[in-house]
Amino acid sequence: MDSNHDGITRMNIKTFDLNLLKSFDALLEECSVSRAAARVHLSQPAMSNALARLRDALDDPVLVRTPQGMEPTARALSLKGPVRQALLQIETALSAQPEFDPHTAQRTFVVAATDYMEFLVLPRLMRILETDAPGIDIRVRSLQLNAPEEPLDSGDVDLAFGFFADVPKRLNRRHLFTETMTCLVRADHPVLYQSWNLERFVEMSHLFVATRQGSTGVVDSMLAEKGLSRRIALVVPHFLVVPYIIAETDLLVTVNSRIADTYVRELPLKSLPPPLDLPEFPITMLWHPRSDGDPGIAWLRKTLVDICHDIDTAYHAGRSQA
Repeated sequence: MDSNHDGITRMNIKTFDLNLLKSFDALLEECSVSRAAARVHLSQPAMSNALARLRDALDDPVLVRTPQGMEPTARALSLKGPVRQALLQIETALSAQPEFDPHTAQRTFVVAATDYMEFLVLPRLMRILETDAPGIDIRVRSLQLNAPEEPLDSGDVDLAFGFFADVPKRLNRRHLFTETMTCLVRADHPVLYQSWNLERFVEMSHLFVATRQGSTGVVDSMLAEKGLSRRIALVVPHFLVVPYIIAETDLLVTVNSRIADTYVRELPLKSLPPPLDLPEFPITMLWHPRSDGDPGIAWLRKTLVDICHDIDTAYHAGRSQA
């Protein structure tokens, strides 16, 4: 360890044992010496020794005992992402293959998405994998729309797709399609036989899908600008239950148009144009630049782009015939 003129202790990378990084990653992931040892195929005494060496090298406890068990220190948490990224880059460099054949590949990809995008994309993706890439497995994680960069930076997911209001410039992105909003009610709702306008819209009871706790939607923001508000009788965190609730109640929901079209085809529902000039919003795919040289992830990205192109084409074709 060295000290600068301010008295701040800095690690000397020349003397740091880089083998400890793998142990550090396992300890932060498991928060347990025994489980971390099993994760990297070390004995428990060897992992205990690695933890002691890490504490000495970092001048930090790394893990501390709490009533809830072992938990990482603030210093350790600040290093978790960079260490994981460094290990993943090394792993990618060592295991990179010049070609990727989806027909013979045996691999698991992790993607992050909202259940809206899962609903649209996953059935089509799995049909493709069954015929073209039978050895490819997919793991889906819930997408945190307010911080999509975190799992991409840490390497926990290979790519993410959805609507992102603010994305760090360091991430790569690809536009998939532009989405609009549609109102839905049950097929025999009385409002279908009445004049449809903003006044009627505000009078009704609404269902709202809150993808983040405590969030409000663009509809409420635009109503507030007009000095209006609506009654939100029900808030749910997912899109899955929405059509079944709407089909059985007098509630109205304003949702993404592509998923609304699917609901209308499957259940006794009717769509109405929103009596507000709601903005369109882009659906985007994100991935970390470190995966640019990975032919497997490149293949998955292209497959998802093709799927979304087909979804978009079918949507506009249906609208033109309506």
